[in-house]
Amino acid sequence: MAGTPENAALAELLGGISDRRIRRKVLKLLQFGEEAVRSLGELDSALYLREDGEEQLQIVADAVLSHVRRLLEYLGMVAATVQKPEDTDGDGDFEFSVGESLDKPAPAPQASRRSGIISDRGRTDEAKWDALASEMDSLQYGLGSEIKEFDRRFSEALEHDRKDQALTDLNDATTSLMDGVFAVMTAVYECFLGYAEPERMIPGHRDTLGKALAVRRAVAVLRREVQELNKPLQKRETDPAVKESNYTLLVEALARFMEGDAFFYLRSDDRKQFGEFREVLSGGSAARNKRDCEGFDKYLDSLSFVSQRGVLIKHDTDLRAKIDSELKRALAYAQLLPDVVCEVIHQEFVKAERLFGLNDQLDSLVSRWASLSEAERNDLYDAEPMGRKLRELVQPPQRPAAPADGDFF
Repeated sequence: MAGTPENAALAELLGGISDRRIRRKVLKLLQFGEEAVRSLGELDSALYLREDGEEQLQIVADAVLSHVRRLLEYLGMVAATVQKPEDTDGDGDFEFSVGESLDKPAPAPQASRRSGIISDRGRTDEAKWDALASEMDSLQYGLGSEIKEFDRRFSEALEHDRKDQALTDLNDATTSLMDGVFAVMTAVYECFLGYAEPERMIPGHRDTLGKALAVRRAVAVLRREVQELNKPLQKRETDPAVKESNYTLLVEALARFMEGDAFFYLRSDDRKQFGEFREVLSGGSAARNKRDCEGFDKYLDSLSFVSQRGVLIKHDTDLRAKIDSELKRALAYAQLLPDVVCEVIHQEFVKAERLFGLNDQLDSLVSRWASLSEAERNDLYDAEPMGRKLRELVQPPQRPAAPADGDFF
């Protein structure tokens, strides 16, 4: 990992640690974390791509989780080197954001509370490591509890020959453990760097939210492309040459999607479904596979369930509320501070980009904003109406008022 030149985030982190002893500790912790993430990412190839993989569930589970258990052991060693809070003299090197009022001044804007650690660039490397080590106690407990619960459920399922349940438990465990390992690595980055970007910590790997966002975006792009290509295929009056051309483009779009990273973030059953569509369509024609194209179109529509995953619901709810709140404040001063308001509107459209795939109208608006020139974005005449429309689209739908007595539906 240390010799991976493309990991710019790691190089930036280590470059800021002057104490060689602490740097080695941090590197070792991140190495264990990366090995655990890569091992968890091998689940699909071990289960579904290897012959008889599903018949060797216990062996696969032991192999995939081995590096997580190794990380867990190291976290225990790290946490054990730090005094418990009740044994300290109160002059600790970190704070927990547990909701109580604190007498200490608020941290600098770049400091993060997400992991419970407040990073302070003025502290020594050793003080930061002690703060991080103290945080490892709770992270170790969380990961350990997850593994214990998995072991119990998994062994019980195998004992009663419930392989489908064992597969589900293993899939669910790797997902939650992946997020747990990312939480450990995020804590490291936030403590020593002041911030963390999960998508940059391990090149080629993402946490659950990052994967869900990538899948939603890729599916939305594919769905719209397939819809446009499929419409002429379903009309009798369309020229046969046009139908055949559209059919070829549709198959190519499916192939591109299946070659992309987002495809491998899907669950195995969804990947199998895409594989079946590809097998049927790749050797067919517009005339023979007209109904298959319509079925594929409808199937992509059904994948709207992606946005109903818990991790996306929270992300979307929080982000929409933030965009709504900030636009509401800014738009109230549109005539007084046009330059400032235009900049705020631009920043909210940048945030809205993370909602891509949630709503066709929202995607269309964000795309229109992206097509504007810099001069147009800085012109209140163009920016304000689009900012108001963005605020309208991110607001939750209004619930209908309760009918008065005597009203009928």
